[in-house]
Amino acid sequence: MLSKVLGAVGAVLLIVGVVLAVRPVHAAGDGCGSVFQPDKGITPMQCDARLSSRGILVTGFGAGGVALVVTALTVAAVRDRRTRVSP
Repeated sequence: MLSKVLGAVGAVLLIVGVVLAVRPVHAAGDGCGSVFQPDKGITPMQCDARLSSRGILVTGFGAGGVALVVTALTVAAVRDRRTRVSP
């Protein structure tokens, strides 16, 4: 049960990170593009801070999601091994 919950929460965090990465960022009425693809050309300076903070959020959600999925896989593997080893 624990591994399923950890895996589900990790998957949700990964999805949230991807959604935040592809959603466009706006600053002072100007479109700045997204984390994956900023607008071409010169963007206003307000966009730099917004894109940077969005990039930090995307990195945090992605790393947290990956960590939880790996933890879920580890918990499942350890639990499976314990059931095979114990009488």
